[in-house]
Amino acid sequence: MTTTCPQDKNMDGFFSGRVMGKDTLTIRFYDGAGFCIALVDIAQVRELLSRDNGLLLDWLSEEEKKHIGKYRFPKRSSEWLSGRIAAKAALLREKDFLQEKYEPGEMTILADEHGRPIIMRPQTVHVVQLSISHGDRYGVAMVSFQDCGVDIQKIESRIAKLGDHIGTQQEIRMAAQVLFGPPEEGLTLLWAAKEAVKKCCLYDRPGLFTATVIERIFRKRPGRWVLNCRIAGDSRQEVQVTLLGGYMLAWCGRVHNA
Repeated sequence: MTTTCPQDKNMDGFFSGRVMGKDTLTIRFYDGAGFCIALVDIAQVRELLSRDNGLLLDWLSEEEKKHIGKYRFPKRSSEWLSGRIAAKAALLREKDFLQEKYEPGEMTILADEHGRPIIMRPQTVHVVQLSISHGDRYGVAMVSFQDCGVDIQKIESRIAKLGDHIGTQQEIRMAAQVLFGPPEEGLTLLWAAKEAVKKCCLYDRPGLFTATVIERIFRKRPGRWVLNCRIAGDSRQEVQVTLLGGYMLAWCGRVHNA
């Protein structure tokens, strides 16, 4: 049985209605060249967990079940579980990511010393990179053959108080010029983009917003933007950002150049 929550319709333009239903859980996909992004509705996960749905926990390995058992609050456990489900669904969707057939519970995704999610088991999948994020309502994961970063942020008016910490005045002006919307949209775009770059390229370095300089923002199509960034001195990184209802979703793949 597959269910659809009211806010899911906001995602249809980007995810093109590609849906896989499992145990009343809706998983949406966006496929790109060499990568896949999967999105899970945290509200659905929380509802299933409240019913003590054992089938939902079948997505987890024994190591992961021990880890989720450490969370005291349902909100945190459902967020964590949503990210793992999204990551495994993306891995299972693309046959090139897995050389053999695996069940979700045969894969273990935990964090390394930098907090990055990595595939601990099976060993044969270590060549695949992944990134996980969650924002209020949605958990999202990106799987790729190269270093990658994904981030989703809810657009909220309170972000205006953090403007000076998120971007320079020049970056904020650039975002305002291409979005034509309220200030919180531009700030959320900058935030999500810099978070994605941090996860992809700067995960082992301190700082977040000051380590990435956005040099150009241009609109690819309505509700979709490309950001050209300078990181780590002279390195360049391109970030894609899309508006999904009341959220900004940003993702990037590592560009190894100087």
